[in-house]
Order: sequence, then C-alpha cells, then structure tokens
Amino acid sequence: MERRAPWAVLVLLALAAAAQAAPLAVSRPLEVAGPTGLRATIHGADEIGSRWLVHEDGRTFLRHPDAGEVELAVDEDPSALVPVDVDAVAAALEAVQGFRTELRVRVFVLPSLPAGVMGSFARRDAIFLAPQFGRPAAETLAYLVAHELGHVLCWHAVDGRPARWERYRELRGLGEQDDPASVPHAERHREIIAEDFRFLFGGELATISGTIENATLPLPDMVPGLRDLLVEYLASAGHEDRLQASTVYPNPCREQARVELSLATGSDKTIGAAPVLEIYDVRGRLVRRVRDGGIANGRATVTWDGRGNDGRRAASGLYLYRIRAGRDLGSGRLLLIDR
Repeated sequence: MERRAPWAVLVLLALAAAAQAAPLAVSRPLEVAGPTGLRATIHGADEIGSRWLVHEDGRTFLRHPDAGEVELAVDEDPSALVPVDVDAVAAALEAVQGFRTELRVRVFVLPSLPAGVMGSFARRDAIFLAPQFGRPAAETLAYLVAHELGHVLCWHAVDGRPARWERYRELRGLGEQDDPASVPHAERHREIIAEDFRFLFGGELATISGTIENATLPLPDMVPGLRDLLVEYLASAGHEDRLQASTVYPNPCREQARVELSLATGSDKTIGAAPVLEIYDVRGRLVRRVRDGGIANGRATVTWDGRGNDGRRAASGLYLYRIRAGRDLGSGRLLLIDR
C-alpha cells in the first residue's frame, strides 16, 4: 500500500508551493509599536512558509538569518491545529504597558509545532508561537504572548548581569539556582521573572486570571519594590554595557576553553566582582555558568571545563558564550569536539 505523506508535510509544502505560484501575494510582516517603546515585527505562518522553510532529508526547518533555526515537527497530524491570529498577537503586544524600553522583538507565528519543544517558546529577542487546537480565547493568547515576551525582556535587561539577578532574587526571596533543569518548571527563576513581567505589565487580558504559574510565591504586586526594580532594569537595559572584543583558545576545544575579554581602558581597576562566563546551547538554554575567573593586564579570563551545571561533560557541538566583567561584555561561539 502506498504510504501517504504526513499531514504536516502537505501543509508546509502547500505553503511553499503557493508562494512560488503567486510570489506577489506573499504576506508581509506586521509592524507593531506599543506605548512602552517596544517595537515588534510579526511574521505570519504564510510568510514563514514562503520565505524561510527548508526541507532536508525528510525534515523541515525554519531558518531565519537573525533568529536562527527551528525544526518543525512535520510528523504530527495538524488537522486540528490552527496558527494563532496575527492581529490578536499584535493586540496583545500593544496592550503591554507600564515601562519604557528600546527593545525590538521578532514574533514568528509557526505553521507547525516546533520539534522537541512542541509548544511556544522564546529565544533571545525572538518569540516562536506554536499553532493551537482551534482558536484560543483572547485572554489565553494574551497570557501566552505576554509570558513569552517576559522571557525576551529578561534576556534584554537581566541575563548576563549577575548583580541584577542577585537584586531580583533577594527581593523575590529566591536562593541560588545553578541547574534550573533539575527543578520543576514553575520554580525556575527565568519562569518566575517571566511571570512577574506578564503579571505587572501584560495588560488587562494577560492578567485577568489574577494568578501566576508558581502559586507558592506571593503575587508580584504584593512584593514591595519589585515593579520599580523591573522598570529600572528595562529603562537602563543596554545603556550601561560596553561591548568589547573577546576570544576563545583553543577553538575548537576538547578538554577546556579559555575565554578572554578585552576590557575598556581602566576597567580592571574598577571592577569589584570576578568575571562571569555563561555557556548556552544553540537553542539558547544555559549549559554552564562559571564565576571563578580573573582580571589582569586589561583582560578578564574565565576557563570552561567542557561540563554542564550538572557536572557531566557537555555533548560535542557548537555553543554560544557570553562573558561579562562589570559593564564590559563580550560574546561569541565555540566548538566542543570529541576527545
């Protein structure tokens, strides 16, 4: 008997074929400018299908020059799945209020579920919204968009800044958390702060439930100073950073990698805390945070031993790093190979 192609393959191929047949009808992105200064570009499922879908060896990928790669789960039956409504996403972003920022974010309305994650997620300054089973209620979509935007705001204003995380955790009553993957989802600090952003700034529909994911914590508006702290972080995000050159040696590496950050003139005399190195996988997940580096001769140096926060050797492959010493920040890529 002839094997029929999975439904998702047919859907994705139809999107690409439609674009080739009528290129002038390709959907354009929707630009949104909210009252906070936030600017968003929303790419609909049809635009994604016509511009950035790549089919290789029976697999399908969204490959965007800035947002990177996302594999789509083409073996799932999407007959009941519907891409979320672009206009509703725009309305949810326009409803965000209560702070000022210069952030620009991209939103991708996916035509099929992302493989592995099988749901919506955020990565750096991009949000990927998975299709839903039918049209979600307006408040459900607003909640989802505001929560994922919370992750982007965290990346923009808090990630890579140990002092900011420390102030936030102290205010929230949270302890250190070196291995988030080992704790329940709702207890991970990045999920907690994303919920705080949503609850405090997400707008009426996004907060209509009056709850947060981690019900054991006090509501964000009951934590004195929390709103002001996050507003301060967002207003000053990026202004205090100095992007500096950084290098990795050796690269590729087998046993360990030495990451070196060139400091701005005079920085080594004013930086009090040790530099911090963060290693991420290509999907943006934290693999290791190292705090035991040193500063000398205008350079900050931190060594990664090729292990994750769980103590086990990380898988061979490409990793992203970010190194910070005070206001000086560097980032790049390194390749870990087999011994």
